[in-house]
Amino acid sequence: MKNKYGFIGFLSLLGFWGLHSGDSIFLFFFAFVVFFQYFWIVPDEMFVDTIRKCATYAFFANLFTATGATLVFSYFELSNNPMAGGTALGFGISVAVFVLMTFIMELKERLGASNDKK
Repeated sequence: MKNKYGFIGFLSLLGFWGLHSGDSIFLFFFAFVVFFQYFWIVPDEMFVDTIRKCATYAFFANLFTATGATLVFSYFELSNNPMAGGTALGFGISVAVFVLMTFIMELKERLGASNDKK
């Protein structure tokens, strides 16, 4: 079975748009380059469960952030389009949560595996 999670790494190509256009917000997409390593990992049940757990945290972070930001942008009239601002902020936060959680879980798994060798 091919590991389809490696395709998330292609989102890192959007970082090159940031280099080309000078828009620094696109440079954050380079964080997705770490997902290319998953093309060479055979997914087991623990791996799929870890990715599912990270995606769940990111989903709920998106819900709470988008809702809260939309309400704040609307109440304080900080934006002409509070829904777009809240959605964009929610997306950015959820992507950051997913990438950081995946990194942390991978680090814990590697440290746990290195402790098993002793």
